[in-house]
Amino acid sequence: MHDPSAQSITLQFNGAILPARPGQTVAAALTEAGHLTLRHTASGAPRGLHCGMGACFDCVVTIDGQAGLRACMTLAQDGIRIGPGQPVAAIAPLPEQILTPDVLIVGGGPAGLSAAIAAHATGASTLILEERTSLGGQYFKPAAVPDRQSRMGQRLKVQAAAIPTIHAMVWGAFPGPEIAAVSSVARLLIRPKALVLCPGAHEAPVHVAGWTLPGCMTTGALQGLVRSHRVIPGQPVIIAGNGPLNFQVAAELIRAGGRVAAVIEAAPKPSLGALMAMAATSPRLAWDGASILAQLHRAGVPVLWNTRPIEILGTNAVEALRTSNGQTIAAGIVALNHGFQGETGLARLLGVTHIVANGRLETQTAPDGATNIANVFVAGDGARMGGAVIAQHRGHAAGLAAAGRPAPLVALHRAERFQSALWRAFAAQPPNARDLLGSTIICRCEEVSAATIRDAGATSSSSLKRATRAGMGPCAGRFCALAIGQMRGATTEKDFAAPRVPIRPILAGHLLADHPEPRDAVLTHPLPTQWTTSVTPSRQPESAEIVIIGGGIIGLAAALYLARDGADVLVLDRGEPGMQASTANAGSLHIQLVPYVYAAGGGGPMADALPLGPASVALWRDLARDANEDLGLREEGGLILAETDAELDLLRAKSAFERSRGIHAEVIGPFDLRRLAPNLDGGFAGAAFCPSEGQGDPLRGTMALLSLAQRAGARMAAGQDVTALTPDGTGWRVCTPGGEIRARHVINAAGAQAARIGGLAGVNIPMHALIQQVIATEAAPPMLRQLVAWTGRHLSLKQGNGGHILVGGGWPGDQDATGAARVRRESVEGNLALACRALPPLRGVHVLRAWTGLAPHLDRAPLISATPGYPGLWHGVTGNGYTLGPVVGRMLAEAV
Repeated sequence: MHDPSAQSITLQFNGAILPARPGQTVAAALTEAGHLTLRHTASGAPRGLHCGMGACFDCVVTIDGQAGLRACMTLAQDGIRIGPGQPVAAIAPLPEQILTPDVLIVGGGPAGLSAAIAAHATGASTLILEERTSLGGQYFKPAAVPDRQSRMGQRLKVQAAAIPTIHAMVWGAFPGPEIAAVSSVARLLIRPKALVLCPGAHEAPVHVAGWTLPGCMTTGALQGLVRSHRVIPGQPVIIAGNGPLNFQVAAELIRAGGRVAAVIEAAPKPSLGALMAMAATSPRLAWDGASILAQLHRAGVPVLWNTRPIEILGTNAVEALRTSNGQTIAAGIVALNHGFQGETGLARLLGVTHIVANGRLETQTAPDGATNIANVFVAGDGARMGGAVIAQHRGHAAGLAAAGRPAPLVALHRAERFQSALWRAFAAQPPNARDLLGSTIICRCEEVSAATIRDAGATSSSSLKRATRAGMGPCAGRFCALAIGQMRGATTEKDFAAPRVPIRPILAGHLLADHPEPRDAVLTHPLPTQWTTSVTPSRQPESAEIVIIGGGIIGLAAALYLARDGADVLVLDRGEPGMQASTANAGSLHIQLVPYVYAAGGGGPMADALPLGPASVALWRDLARDANEDLGLREEGGLILAETDAELDLLRAKSAFERSRGIHAEVIGPFDLRRLAPNLDGGFAGAAFCPSEGQGDPLRGTMALLSLAQRAGARMAAGQDVTALTPDGTGWRVCTPGGEIRARHVINAAGAQAARIGGLAGVNIPMHALIQQVIATEAAPPMLRQLVAWTGRHLSLKQGNGGHILVGGGWPGDQDATGAARVRRESVEGNLALACRALPPLRGVHVLRAWTGLAPHLDRAPLISATPGYPGLWHGVTGNGYTLGPVVGRMLAEAV
């Protein structure tokens, strides 16, 4: 519906010149020009605009060389070039700005605006953070033709005009509370006296076969095109799902000149009693609803009550919809909405309590928004669904409470009564992912099907994520977590994947900050994490010849080699095998000595372990062959960078010592360094190079070990926390909450918990634990083939086969009171600053996630040992577990 009289700009899309209008988003301009397909996935599947609000990341495009930009959130500019194959853009670092308002409001929708107005009126210094370029949220989005809804929003915006507002993307929340965000001009660190989170909600995904086709979008995305941009996409349009929004948007589309083929509603037609109940609580809103139904009737739009979408048909775009009543209706666009789900990520990062209600996470709050965390309030649909009117009342109450004032709740309760009546009128069972066709895509980002998730055999969200990659893409699970929770019968927050930092992808170059080199965050007595204990305990066995405590790489490798030799092996894990450090590491295959453990003369405490590296890498190759997959293994060499001549001298001495122990290592100068790794910064004096170093995929490697061990006959028992370890004649009694197991031998392979397990038997294990962090980016153009470290600095850097860049090197995280490892803001910023100094193109790549793992640490070579005075008790611990895990496990098996 292009208006030729409007001021026009032009843009390029895959080389074609297209018209657009100022104020349009890129997605709106391309849709108006008839381009529903905006990109193709790694598998070649076409994708287009879906959510329309920046939550699903399906409309990401490359604009003027910068990849990963959301077309629905990016304004069209005259002359921009949109298309694939362009280089990563240079990104300049941003200065830091620290702010300390009395009240910080995150989110400028109905709840956030109301909270800000209420807090500001008390005299409290108030600041609003809003990601979008305008306030109002989705409900009060700009309207090309003003109506009562937009005028209501405009009144709120006028009231909030005097309140400072920063348009910035929040990427993390940390204890304090502390909010980290990025604006167009600064990195923001905000430490308010009180925090009010009003993040709003996004439309809950409606998983049906074909829902990833271009032309299938949420009802909210369709409304944004029509309402804000005067764009009517491909016609005719079918709107399907459940609730009044679908009817409202159908009426808006008709008023704009569009054609609606049908409205498909899952609820039965409301009874007269239900309509009277709504009218009794809010006659005006009830009249609005009746008027919308009358408009649809006059336009001849069929309303199919008690009907559901079953399958969207089409090859490269939407062509038709098949419904539960047997109809197939032709369409150019299918818009879906069956309710909403709150943006709970920030509240979860802060440790706010959540419950599962109707299969979805809800934030537990008091009526005024107060939570279990002091001075943290959550209001609006981001806490629990209630709609725009209730969100305004909840926001008002939370704003007053955050400023230390009592909050009247009479109007809130009246609005809640109307909403309750509305929900009763539209009551319908939500779609059940358990009933989906196996070919239906569940995770849009990683293209994971329902069949893949069902067949994974995973018993927790963590293991499912690691086994299938579902939820690991840019949207952070927003469009698959609900369905996965349904398929797994989620009942608690622990049944959902842990929240992640950043909460949305963000450019690495926008997070850089020079922080002091960290000290190791040593934990003498690390808490066992509670995050994995929601798994259902396996059936309690009574005996085994060999019990292995810990199902990480070492324990699984020992189990594999013992079982192949005919031993009766039982692996106990307090959570699930392979779900801790074994799959939380970065997958580096280290062989060289890192400079800080090298000591002139004798080589240092790891010198005698040097031959273990090549031997273990060879075992990884054997395991890949046995598993009949490559496990992501790649041996293209490892570099340890040097900035100065003194560092080069250290590397020369280290390499000479390594060669004396049979390790191929050499020092190369700046010319050879640039030849090997041309994208590294040109200012390095040289590097130590070990051609046999490399990397692998710890997820695939650990899962392959688990499968091979089970195939060899090893038994696995999940959810078995060992509480006592007692010698018993010629064997041991291993006690768990499920009962007692008798074993002739016990192998302590409990990783970071090995000291605790040893302590149960009265044995002191000379080790402690570290919380270490890994950062992963989106897939980027090829820029690095080697494993890279840096002399004297905390950095590990590499690029996997899929293009993802992994950054680590020992920057620490934190452990909270539940034993969960948490990301530390300074570690993210400092680690990325070093990584981008070493690899400057990394600045233009989006960071997808950072995570932390609890890793064992010894100031010595790996511990592979029997226990003097304790026959049958063995220990296997190493701080280089991914590289050395297979060889340590094999040596344990041989010793036993």
